[in-house]
Amino acid sequence: MNPLEHLLELQAHDTRIAQLEHRHAQLPERVELRRLERQAEEVDERIEAAGQHHSELERHQRRYDDDLASVLAKRDRERNLLYSGDVTAIRELQGLEEEVAALGRRQRVVEDKLLEVMEDLEAASAELGALRGAREEFARGIDAMTGQLGEAAAEIDAELEGVRLARAAAGAEIDAGLLERYERLRTQIGGVAVARLEATSCLGCHLTLPLMEVDRLRRLPEVGEAPPGEADKGTATCPSCGRILVI
Repeated sequence: MNPLEHLLELQAHDTRIAQLEHRHAQLPERVELRRLERQAEEVDERIEAAGQHHSELERHQRRYDDDLASVLAKRDRERNLLYSGDVTAIRELQGLEEEVAALGRRQRVVEDKLLEVMEDLEAASAELGALRGAREEFARGIDAMTGQLGEAAAEIDAELEGVRLARAAAGAEIDAGLLERYERLRTQIGGVAVARLEATSCLGCHLTLPLMEVDRLRRLPEVGEAPPGEADKGTATCPSCGRILVI
């Protein structure tokens, strides 16, 4: 086989490897997994915010509970003193009555605030529970999609292994210098370093070459037949894209 045919075979393997690697990176399962992970992160942020709000409401509830307990204890003390008979002075009795009444009003205010906080706390607890439930659903979805991704990726990995083995076998048939040049060109010209010359067209860049240039290329000696210092067919390149040409 013409050594350049081995180079074309190598190029075909490299192209297939690039396709498989791209497919591996863009698997629908991988895209879906990333979507689920992003949504899970958003839910985590909402859970954190809802948890902070819930904790703040719990602090308010404890504060109003303490305020109410303090008001009730003071009201009971003042009321017991009012009706104990220990106080007989009219002015002092009137003061106690006013204090008991004020404490009653304060009690109602605190109870209203406490009721409002308890209602808000109930709603916050329901929201937090719903968010945690949604997060569990996402976790199950992520686990399932991770499994599906692993299966899909394993199929591609198996094919990649086979293509890489075939690529290594093809590369072993190519002259080291030509192989080095091929590898260098691949990094410079978008991954495709060698192309066939079909009639007057380079199948690498799909441009038509001048007839005189095509005639010159076709007159080059076969690979390994060129005298020292002269270009040979193995190093013929497209004047438009710089790829190695297989005549």
